Amino acid sequence: MLQKFVVPAVLLAATSVTHAQGPCAPDVPALEDLGKQVFFDPISRPFGQSCASCHAPATGFTGASSLINATSVASRGANPFVAGGRKPPTVTYASFAPVFGAAPGRICNADNSAASCKGGLFWDGRATGTLVGPEVFGDQRELALAYQAFLGPAADQALGPFANPVEMNVPRNPAADGGVPGAEFVCMHVARSRYAKLFERAWGEAIACDPAHAALSFKRIALAISAWEHSAEVNSFSSKRDLALQDDRDETPGAFPLQGLTDQENLGHDLFYGLKSALNPEGKDARCNQCHNNHDVATSRGEEPDQIYTDHRFHHLGLPPNHQASSFDPSAPDVGLSQHTDPEKAGNGSRHDGAFRTPTLRNLDKRPYLGFVKSFMHNGYFKRLEDVVHFYNTAIVKLDPVRCPPGTTAEQARARDCWPAPEVSTGTRAPLRLMGDLGLTSEQEAALVAYLKSLTDTETVKAPSHPHSPWFRPGKHWHSNASGRARSSD
Repeated sequence: MLQKFVVPAVLLAATSVTHAQGPCAPDVPALEDLGKQVFFDPISRPFGQSCASCHAPATGFTGASSLINATSVASRGANPFVAGGRKPPTVTYASFAPVFGAAPGRICNADNSAASCKGGLFWDGRATGTLVGPEVFGDQRELALAYQAFLGPAADQALGPFANPVEMNVPRNPAADGGVPGAEFVCMHVARSRYAKLFERAWGEAIACDPAHAALSFKRIALAISAWEHSAEVNSFSSKRDLALQDDRDETPGAFPLQGLTDQENLGHDLFYGLKSALNPEGKDARCNQCHNNHDVATSRGEEPDQIYTDHRFHHLGLPPNHQASSFDPSAPDVGLSQHTDPEKAGNGSRHDGAFRTPTLRNLDKRPYLGFVKSFMHNGYFKRLEDVVHFYNTAIVKLDPVRCPPGTTAEQARARDCWPAPEVSTGTRAPLRLMGDLGLTSEQEAALVAYLKSLTDTETVKAPSHPHSPWFRPGKHWHSNASGRARSSD
């Protein structure tokens, strides 16, 4: 049974005192450092689970366990007997996501195409970017001007895992949480940590955890996590592709083909964007840029230094179910976006059934060592980038539920040269005809894989070397990185 967290009266009184009365000078580095400390601090019940437990820097801030990726996919929570239903999404480059809503010129509801919806975080967009708002600034205009860039889905996403029973599972106290589950517990943990002074430096007042202020303090902590996730320490733009773009010295610097990439990687780029070139004389188009972009699709050649490789929209790809996943239930398929946009219609014919948010392609192949198993897509069905690309190339033409019956793994499907039926069927595998019958050769598939691997950042975040929390225990395989601020993408 979960024990109720009891707040010592003396500590509660101390943390309820506001120290700053006048305007507060913004301190972005303190805000970022606060977010980093909280991210690596195992604030959970039972003790031991932190944000980094599921979002490990060495794996591109996604699933930390090779064994789990290879089998059950979803990370275990603080309670080792429960697990989530999806692969942990990466937090790298996630802070650039816009607030959830309708795409330009579209209407986002269950009767319209899932691609009409844009923004938010989590695979179904439910971290909308509306839970943490200007209220965190009070009447402090200087704070609002300095910190408002960190508002949005990343701040909302930071609130969710703490109180989630299959993640960090902190105690909830409705009488003190102020409508934000887990607020009191998280606030009190930070208040008694050795890094509590960072909160005061960032916000101009001591952290307050009484029932009147706990929710506000928790939201300010979430904004701090978002600020750190927006920093250049997390979003380093340090991949082979980025470095080749920066170091290009030929007659047309910054234009593909890049001298720092191999011919195979440059071919993968040309296929990705459908560019006719000496390497791609037929102008073969893999159509990747139709969804994995953050610039004007019609004009982009992938030469922009700040590419995020996601349109922040939602698409139905007809992914096979992953019977290996610990949470898989054949009677209750994961319907994705419709669980968020229209729960009452979810699974009953909503056009959002089976649609999931387009992930960034950055750090897809980041791993701490060569034999580490990665998993791909929301359900972790694929374990190799090669199989992901082959699925995009052949999902329609090789659909064969007889030779590939339910339960067929990606490895088995590749060996049998077929694909199982989608977990959620909408009558067609690729409504936008952007995948499934691309006609790519095996060499062209390999070139795309090579280009995708060139998007892996070479720098890796280092956990705090001198943790401020008395309970902190650093993870393994984390290496150093430069600090600083990230540039804005759009």
